[in-house]
Amino acid sequence: MPNSLEPVALDTLVHDCTAFAPFLVDLPPRARMGMCSEREGFPEVAAEILTNQPALGDKAGITKADVDSFQESNHRIAMIDARLPALKKLVEMMEETRALEDDKRQRLVHAFADSIERRSKATGDKALLAKYEKTRTYRSAAAMKGVKTRTKNAKAAEAEGAEPMQG
Repeated sequence: MPNSLEPVALDTLVHDCTAFAPFLVDLPPRARMGMCSEREGFPEVAAEILTNQPALGDKAGITKADVDSFQESNHRIAMIDARLPALKKLVEMMEETRALEDDKRQRLVHAFADSIERRSKATGDKALLAKYEKTRTYRSAAAMKGVKTRTKNAKAAEAEGAEPMQG
């Protein structure tokens, strides 16, 4: 396994995250509310704690177990930080690719519906329209919704203009 703390190239398509299995969690919705997060100056604070621990940790009430837990969290976060940008980039690429492929198939459905109507008109085969009714209705749904919205907005504007002026 490569160094778990080395940043992963953004164009990496295969990600083995099995090393995260012992501590990876899937929190319920809104579980992160109220959680503390790293702020500016944290690296200096971490260095101070780790530097002072051998000589002053016991005196400060910071146990070895506490520091071990702190270092384990630091290591886990470093492992995650090494992979997170590449994983986010992969998710971004997957979402963008899905959007592109969806656009392509939606445009094909529109072309299919147009072709069906042209062929039906050219051949006089009305049964063809019936067999592809869902396809034709699906293609027209967005346009029909736009017509409804424009009609509703026009009626609302007309009603506003018809109300008597109050002064």
